[in-house]
Amino acid sequence: MRPNFDKCEKTATKLLLRQNIGNLFIDVRKLRFDKKILFDTFQNYCRLTKTPLSRFINNEVLIDGLTIVVDNMYVVLFRDDMNYERLNWTLAHEIGHIYLNHKQGNKKEEIEAHYFAAQLLMPEIVLLDLAQKQDGITADEISEYFHVSHTAACKRIKTITNKYKHCMDLEEQSLLKKFQAVPPLPYSVQFAMG
Repeated sequence: MRPNFDKCEKTATKLLLRQNIGNLFIDVRKLRFDKKILFDTFQNYCRLTKTPLSRFINNEVLIDGLTIVVDNMYVVLFRDDMNYERLNWTLAHEIGHIYLNHKQGNKKEEIEAHYFAAQLLMPEIVLLDLAQKQDGITADEISEYFHVSHTAACKRIKTITNKYKHCMDLEEQSLLKKFQAVPPLPYSVQFAMG
């Protein structure tokens, strides 16, 4: 079964529409959710619950993130040694699993959670609008403006570039209006891998 990219994009967009947008950067831990979600480190969770940390190690490496359900609450666990961009991406990915109601943990769900995270942190319509208004945007600039890794920015550009001609729906128009209230970027940019 193929990933449902449309569902991922719409679900992330709906979550963004619930937020007060003040800048291009989305801090996942500060989002308003309509589900009970708690964020904690693996290390703290293991200390509090007396769970061995080895439970979260795969191929001798502590995994980046994982969501468990405890008493009808989603607990998003993460490593405490990640840089900010990787941590925020990991949290967005886990929120994707929650909002997309993933249960299997298979490759399709992992792809969908990544696509959700990309839309949540770098909304497609906002990137297209920035590129149009400023005669383009680079991966370095996306990384700087949206606080994502250069690799994530490059992948987002590639995905958008490969996508068919974009037509805005009403939700995308509403989301764009929220981001248009953000002050303009200080200089012209180019839409290219960089």
